[in-house]
Amino acid sequence: MRAIVNAVLIVMLLLVFGCGKKAPEKKEYTLLVRMLQMQQKYFENEVVRPFEKQYNCKITLVAYDKMWDLENILKVQREKPDPNVLLVKVPFEMTRALAEKGYMEQLHKVTDSAQVEKDMAEYHPLALGLGYVNHSLYYVPRKLETRLLFYLKSKVKDASANWRKFEKALNTSLKEQNGYGLPKGYNLEEDPEQWDYYDILVAGYYWANTQYFNVNVLMPRVAHRADRYEGTALGLVDMSVQFGATSKQILSMDAEPVTDMYMWEAAFIRNGVYNPEMWNGAWRGTDIYKGIQDGKVFLTVFQQIDCFNVHGWEDNPEMRGYLKDPSDMGVATIPAAVSFELNKDGTYARTGTKQMTTGGWWWGIPQSSPDKKLAYELARFITNHDNQANECSKFGMVPVRKDIMNRIGETFEMGWVGDIFRVSVSQLEANDLATIPLDREYGETSKNYIEAWYDLCVNPFGVGNTKALSRDAIKQKLNEKFIPAQKQLLSGASR
Repeated sequence: MRAIVNAVLIVMLLLVFGCGKKAPEKKEYTLLVRMLQMQQKYFENEVVRPFEKQYNCKITLVAYDKMWDLENILKVQREKPDPNVLLVKVPFEMTRALAEKGYMEQLHKVTDSAQVEKDMAEYHPLALGLGYVNHSLYYVPRKLETRLLFYLKSKVKDASANWRKFEKALNTSLKEQNGYGLPKGYNLEEDPEQWDYYDILVAGYYWANTQYFNVNVLMPRVAHRADRYEGTALGLVDMSVQFGATSKQILSMDAEPVTDMYMWEAAFIRNGVYNPEMWNGAWRGTDIYKGIQDGKVFLTVFQQIDCFNVHGWEDNPEMRGYLKDPSDMGVATIPAAVSFELNKDGTYARTGTKQMTTGGWWWGIPQSSPDKKLAYELARFITNHDNQANECSKFGMVPVRKDIMNRIGETFEMGWVGDIFRVSVSQLEANDLATIPLDREYGETSKNYIEAWYDLCVNPFGVGNTKALSRDAIKQKLNEKFIPAQKQLLSGASR
C-alpha cells in the first residue's frame, strides 16, 4: 500500500514541477535583409536556422527592395506598440542617415562595453571603422564591397586583335566629338588591367559592329545597372570619384569631375557602346546576368558576388551560373579614368585614377528592436569565423574578419575564386579610404544623379539621335536643373 502511495506522490510531483509544464513558446522576430534569392536561401538555412535552434526563437527573413525604404520601415517600427524587427542589414549608404535620425542603437548601450570592445577587435579596422557614426559605434560589419571590371576573355582577345578594321570610322566619328579622334598613339591592350576609358569605348565599338554567334544581328554589348535605384547611382558616383570628386563636390554636383563622368556616359551612348536594353529594361544585376547568358553583354562593372553568381558552381545545381564556358570569365581592377576631351596634340586633357568608393553592408540594431541583446548575439553569430568563411567562399563576399582577411590565400582556393579575391584586394587598395558621402542627404542626392543621367545622357543621345556631344550643353543642363535641386536639398538640411 505504501509503495502505491509513494508512486502516486511521485507522479503528482512530476506533473507539478516538470512533465506537465509546457515548453516555453518561441519568440518570433523579423530580420530585414537585402540579398539575391540564392544567397538568402543559403543564409536562412545555414546561418539563421542554427541560431534559432541555439537560442530557441523563430526568425523570419523579410527583404526590402530599395535602401531608401529602410527609413520608412524603421519609422513605422518605432511607432508600433509591438515592434518585431530584431536586426537590419544596412548598406553603407544608409548607415549615417539612420543613426543620426535616431533609428539605430549604439552597440555600447546594448551590452557590456568591455565585451563589445573585445568582440570588435576581431574585425578588420577598415570595416569596423566604417561602422562608426560621430565617433560612436553603431554597426557590426558584414562585408566590404567594391566594384570590379567583368569581361569575357575571348571577346577581349578578339577586340584587341581586330579593332583596327573600324579604326578609320571611329576616328572620323570621334574627331567630330572631341576635335581629334582617338588619343595620340592609341592601341587597345589585350590585358584589361592596363585599360582606361578609351579602351572601353574602342572595345565596345568593335563589339557593337561585329556579328557574333552566326547571327546577322549587330548590337552594343557593354552595360551597367540602369534602374532607378542605388546600384545605378553608385556606379555614377564611382566614376566621379575616379576623376577626383570629393564628397562635397559629389553632393553639390557642380564640379568638373561630375561633368567628366556625364560626358563619358553620353559618349558611350552616342557611340553605340552601351546596350540600350539596359535603360529600356531598367536593368539591375540579375538582368545583366541574363544579358551575359544571352550574348548581349561582354563587359560590365560587377561586385564580387555578381562574379560568383555569373560564374556559378559546376557541382551545385542551384548555382549553375550564366556562362556556357566559365573559364572565359575575366576580372580586373577598374580602368583608369581619363577625360573624353583631348588636347590639341592628342593627349588627355585630364587624367584620373582607378580609385573608387569602398562600401559594403553592416548589421544594425534598431532602437525599437524587441530584444537588443539577442540582436547583438545574432549579428555576432552571423559573422563568426566559420559562418563568414563559408558564406564568403560561396558567394564572393569580401570578408571583414581579421583572421580571414589576413589569410585570404590560405582560406580560399585559388583559380577563379582566388582571382576574384586577389583583384578585389587590389581594388580596395587602390580605393584607399574613399567612400560615398557620409551625409544624410546622400540618399536624395543619389536619386538626382540617376535622373540627371537619363536627362543628360540617355534622352539626348539615344539610338538614332545624332546630336553632337557638348560639355557646355551638359554643364548648362546641370546648372539649370540639377545643381539648383542639390542646393535646395543641402540648404534645407542645414536649417
